[in-house]
Amino acid sequence: MHDYNTNIGEKLKTLETYKEILKKAKTAKLETLTAWYSFFRMKEDPFLSQIPEEELDYFVDREDIVNSVIYDVGVASRGIPVTVLIVGPHGSGKTAILHYIANILKRLKQEYPNEYAFNGEFLSTDELFKEPVSWDEEKESVGEVQLWVKKSKEKKDFLFVDDVGLEHAKTITREFVNVKLKVFAIFPFDYEQIYSSLTVAPKSYFLQPMDFENSVQVLDKRVKRGITDKNHEISINDLFEEDALKAIYQYSLGVSGLTLKCASKSLNILLDKYYHNMTLVATGKQKVTYEIAIKACKITKCFQAYTEFENLSRFKKEVLQQVLKKPRTPTEISSILKKDRTTISRHLGDLRDIGLVNFEPKGRESMYVATEAVKIRFEMELMPKGA
Repeated sequence: MHDYNTNIGEKLKTLETYKEILKKAKTAKLETLTAWYSFFRMKEDPFLSQIPEEELDYFVDREDIVNSVIYDVGVASRGIPVTVLIVGPHGSGKTAILHYIANILKRLKQEYPNEYAFNGEFLSTDELFKEPVSWDEEKESVGEVQLWVKKSKEKKDFLFVDDVGLEHAKTITREFVNVKLKVFAIFPFDYEQIYSSLTVAPKSYFLQPMDFENSVQVLDKRVKRGITDKNHEISINDLFEEDALKAIYQYSLGVSGLTLKCASKSLNILLDKYYHNMTLVATGKQKVTYEIAIKACKITKCFQAYTEFENLSRFKKEVLQQVLKKPRTPTEISSILKKDRTTISRHLGDLRDIGLVNFEPKGRESMYVATEAVKIRFEMELMPKGA
């Protein structure tokens, strides 16, 4: 009985501890949020906030690809089958393009229903090929069916599919015969295999890095969107020195996903300085400097991906390529490349020292994975040349 009461008492004590933690969370001053509002007059980090799909005004660049795909929609609506591949590294804007075009078509259908009654949708492969689920149709169970099986029977003008791999492309091409236009967003790793697997040559659109002006425009639109007081005019140049913007653009490789992360980290470093040095406000030194931008690019590993990748030997790139898609141990890589495990471990150690891979212990070995920035850098290396 004593042990039972003791256990009850300990559980209650633990619950009281958790209650105190929750109480602190509810009453504590949210310094970060307060900082964004008081220092920048923004409700949240503008560079990492989610933009609703229907907000079309924040789309930048890629007009040629958008116009081409919309033209393809019109051609396919006349009964002519078209397959399109949009190829680009992570963070280059493939998903944004598909969302943007899908919403343009939705708007056209709403405004001009008699002229543009397009029937189509945008899905990710995670949605389309998720694990089998049960559903009831008119209260009759139809069993375990994957979503793509149900969707493949539907007649549509277009289907936009994000993050398409080889098997996804084969299945959609083979089964979705009632869909005239199929647009696949794919990564450079899969391009050659997917292209050659299709019976009819697809159109291919390649997302090259943005230029400096468009990258700055992406950041500027985000800043203006995040302002809480719309009467308070502010632009990206009020927050970043020009040299800082140039550094972020250079080391984020012109890829919008990395540009946003480097800019976000830069502002957070500035916020931290602000809290520890209130004279920044008095002296007017409230901008992200070149030094802050470089520090941010190093934290996000963009700096390392830019400066170190070019100097890698061919074999180090082969080792690095093995951990791009999924984490691997030195033993696994040794087996794949048919090289001594000690040699592989040494190369992985070198890659870790220069900030291109991360690792975590797994039993007697370590599991290695490439950083996001170097994955993108490698994908850019694999982009078709001259596109």
